[in-house]
Amino acid sequence: MSDMTVYEFQPLWLTLDQVGPFQSTPYEIDFTDEQDKPCNIFLLMSENGRGKTTVLECMALLMRQLGEEEPQRFGQEDLDHGRGRVQLDVLTRIFWQGRDHRIVLSLLAGAIGDKTFLKVWDDSNLRRYGAEEWHRTGFRQQARGRLVEIDRYNEFVQDLRHTLIDSSRMAPESFANSTLSLPTALLFPAYRDIPPVLDLGERPIIQPEHWAYRTAHEFASHGTHWTASLDNLLVWLMWLNNGSYESAVKTVNNTVFGKPSDKFLAAEIRRVPPEAVVHSGGQTHRLDRLSSGEKNLTQLFLRIGATSTRNTWVLVDELDVHLHVRWQHKVLNLMKIQVREQPGTTVIATTHSIEILEAFPIDICEEGLVKGGWIIEQDLR
Repeated sequence: MSDMTVYEFQPLWLTLDQVGPFQSTPYEIDFTDEQDKPCNIFLLMSENGRGKTTVLECMALLMRQLGEEEPQRFGQEDLDHGRGRVQLDVLTRIFWQGRDHRIVLSLLAGAIGDKTFLKVWDDSNLRRYGAEEWHRTGFRQQARGRLVEIDRYNEFVQDLRHTLIDSSRMAPESFANSTLSLPTALLFPAYRDIPPVLDLGERPIIQPEHWAYRTAHEFASHGTHWTASLDNLLVWLMWLNNGSYESAVKTVNNTVFGKPSDKFLAAEIRRVPPEAVVHSGGQTHRLDRLSSGEKNLTQLFLRIGATSTRNTWVLVDELDVHLHVRWQHKVLNLMKIQVREQPGTTVIATTHSIEILEAFPIDICEEGLVKGGWIIEQDLR
């Protein structure tokens, strides 16, 4: 395996065929702006049932299998039944074998042959995005459901995949301060609840489920066990004793509650039982007693801080869910700040909110942002 450093990792195009609502003809989504630059903040809109969630789930699926050695299934019904196929084209700049390479990397899954792809990249298309090479990786389905790796003899692809797989147990050095350049996708479902942790008697100091590096983190909507909880994450950060807990507290208090405020996440963890404490109007309560909107933002920004790398896709389903209009503007502005302060971040979010759309004029330039959007509006049946 060669030394490899990832400098850029940005989505360009996603093509879906016979997956979810996308059944009639292959459907393409362009994640670039009018100058063919990859967007770093992108809103996806449609009526209900048109496939917004499917888009985010397929992107996370493709990223997940990029870091898996021998996946047994895709985890998506149409792909697993051998009907569907997806292709995600990524613009990446990677230092490999002693020099920089600017590459279009196609991530593939489903009923795709060795020579048949949903989107083919010739020299003119590569030059359009400033790329020099086209590489492919992913898995196609053979008889009896067996998954076979695509381009499994490609030296670059194998070096990249082995680098990602070998790094899958690496832990971040601290909260919101990752030095890891490898790409990751963070998928947030529409309902970002903080349920109460039920196992009161079994709360050891143990590494949280989403602490180690992965090519994709898919955060469940619900879950009451200790290792997956935000309380365990915060107890773990306190135990690290390297400033991570203090950084997490600052993140929550700045993004969720704002300053000055009589409501804030405490600077200390409750010891019995071990859990985070919120102060509010002279009283204290657990994280699961926050409002729905506060839980939404707490989940987002604690998870982003704990799992981001220098090349992170933040995939958020229904960015506006449970949020008052003022808070909808707030979360959009917070995502803009995230992109500006962490230049390798790409935010792709779905929304139904007219207020968010009105606050996101694509034709008005904003420093540090490459804005884009897409409306799924054709009849997909």
